[in-house]
Amino acid sequence: MNVSCSLALVLAAIPTLGSDSKAPPLVLEPNKYSFTLGLPKNWDFSFDQARKHGATLVFFPEGGGFDQSTTIVYVTDLCRANCAGTLTKVIDATLTNAKHNSPKLNVAILDPLKTAEGGEAQVRVLTGESDPRQAKEAPAFIEHNETVILVVLTTKDATNWDTDYKALREIISGHKFFTCNSPGLAKPCR
Repeated sequence: MNVSCSLALVLAAIPTLGSDSKAPPLVLEPNKYSFTLGLPKNWDFSFDQARKHGATLVFFPEGGGFDQSTTIVYVTDLCRANCAGTLTKVIDATLTNAKHNSPKLNVAILDPLKTAEGGEAQVRVLTGESDPRQAKEAPAFIEHNETVILVVLTTKDATNWDTDYKALREIISGHKFFTCNSPGLAKPCR
């Protein structure tokens, strides 16, 4: 994907917004793919704060930040080539690693969340982390041929879990994925 393709993806990915709405974030992986995610009302996002912590993107309630907010949602990718059919392995490896760091970790499987383009995010809920900054987490895994995108809701205080999980659903429901081969691009990229 070249720069002109990335710009075409921007035009195709971002829905028409009202004057008081913020544009949702668009992640560009040059020469690979692009994707967007939903932006919940009263939430914000940052690429810079995410990069400082080894992630691609972070969401947080307005006025907060990666280090300031009780609850955040961070995004990264777990597979970077030939990822079709690897979802189960990626989920198992992620959970095995988490259990290695927190042997008393409890894992629950939730119903998948739907994406804007009709795909699904496989969701797990983790409790019992040894790190108090992770009182409760919901990693959501979205498989594409080119990557597996990991979107993680994590909170220090599960008191507002239902509200926080609603934000995760909104983030996932706005997910669209684009390559140069995607139909309906505003401008062809090849």
